[in-house]
Amino acid sequence: MAGITLHALTKVYPGGVRALDALDLEIRDGEFFALLGPSGCGKTTLLRAVAGLETATSGEVRIGDADVTRLPPGRRDVGMVFQDYALFPHMDVADNIAYPQRVRRVPRAERRTAAAGVAAELGLDGLLGRRPGELSGGQQQRVALARAMAARPRVFLLDEPLSNLDARLRLEARTFLKRLQNELGVTTVFVTHDQAEALAMADRMAVMEGGRIRQVGTPGEVFRRPANLFVASFIGSTPMNLLPARAAPGLASAGDGLVYGVRPEYLDYSDEPLDGAFAGRVAVVENLGSTSLVTLELGGDDGAGELVHVVVGEEREPRPGARGWARPRPGRALLYRDGELVGAVEEAAA
Repeated sequence: MAGITLHALTKVYPGGVRALDALDLEIRDGEFFALLGPSGCGKTTLLRAVAGLETATSGEVRIGDADVTRLPPGRRDVGMVFQDYALFPHMDVADNIAYPQRVRRVPRAERRTAAAGVAAELGLDGLLGRRPGELSGGQQQRVALARAMAARPRVFLLDEPLSNLDARLRLEARTFLKRLQNELGVTTVFVTHDQAEALAMADRMAVMEGGRIRQVGTPGEVFRRPANLFVASFIGSTPMNLLPARAAPGLASAGDGLVYGVRPEYLDYSDEPLDGAFAGRVAVVENLGSTSLVTLELGGDDGAGELVHVVVGEEREPRPGARGWARPRPGRALLYRDGELVGAVEEAAA
């Protein structure tokens, strides 16, 4: 197996569109690594540049110890699964799985045997004679994975392979993919715009914006300590509360752009006054199942009109219009200066 190293990787399209802007990134051997970001951020271009389907304008791509920057896709020893699976509709499952070996001129009997072995690993052994049009979305996804696995590549590259599945199948496929990668130990790069997938599946992840990497870390690190305001506002099923902050004496000079951030999950809610809490009226209550998202509209000295979101348990759900208080848990509130993380509020004040 092999890790992936990118050095100053740049891709500029005709017209000056800079899809990748001098990226440096190291993906470790055997790691399940997610590329996450909004549409147009460059994550798929990055994946295709690693695969050799996009030619880098400048920079370097290394897989293991080999510089593959100028090698064609077939010589990079990678297996790729596309968003639309790209299965051949006129071929049965066995021939689809065996296709990479057919290109390498492996004898037919040998490649059919190999295809049957991979299919058995993925629960497809009863479907080898069917064509893609006779399969469900989840089955087609497994065929695409089996085809990528058949050549036993050193690296798997997955381009939003779950996006065409319904919610239930996506959850099942997520679990299946993670277990499969753990068993195979193959370095895997997974592109997604779905942060729940990235947070649930990745060993580490990179958050991208505008062709640049804004933060690299474990899902826990990225969720708990976003490195900048872009990541803070992008990551999380409920957006982080980001409020204008005033500097304590000696903490920052006048004019510094200070922002106080705390996730709704890291606020404790009370219907009675709490020291050091935000105070306001309940404007909206959104039921999320076992929890509710409560929106407090702040008043008085806290800054009239500012909204603070709090996740509360179903047994604590308040009524709209009621008074409420929300207090950050120790060490969970963060301070940003000019868009970049300073630290937890206690650390920043130290």
